[in-house]
Amino acid sequence: MSKNTANLSVGRLLEVRADAGYRTASDVDAIFEAIGREVSKLPPNAPHITVVDWRHCPLMSPEAAEHMLKKIAGINSNTLRSAALASDSAPLAVLQFVRLIRDAKLPDRKLFTNPNELSSWLAEVLTASERARLATFLAEGQAAPGVSESSLRPSAR
Repeated sequence: MSKNTANLSVGRLLEVRADAGYRTASDVDAIFEAIGREVSKLPPNAPHITVVDWRHCPLMSPEAAEHMLKKIAGINSNTLRSAALASDSAPLAVLQFVRLIRDAKLPDRKLFTNPNELSSWLAEVLTASERARLATFLAEGQAAPGVSESSLRPSAR
């Protein structure tokens, strides 16, 4: 079963995988609770570097997207750099992610559809061990067969 995860396994690299998506504000709260637990492993006020894999994330409900924006903007001060990876085969989701990143107003937060470009941009601020872990994280999340635009639309509840 798909799920959303947050993990700080190497250095300051916060890995967020959004495979289950966010349909409600509660879904958003759950991932930010997980992010908070992981970031608390760092020294106080230490900045983190975030990579988010949104390649399998369904389109968010309007409620979830608005709540996500508030949560993302709320962690700007502790974020050194943040990169999100989306699937270019899901243009509606990409447009939603572009809006979230733009409206969160952190200049060092960017959206990519190419994992190599994402890696190059984050590599500027990562240690060697963090770069190696980033490569592994991105490889683990490569698109699964059968992911299509229709599977990335929100389900009716």
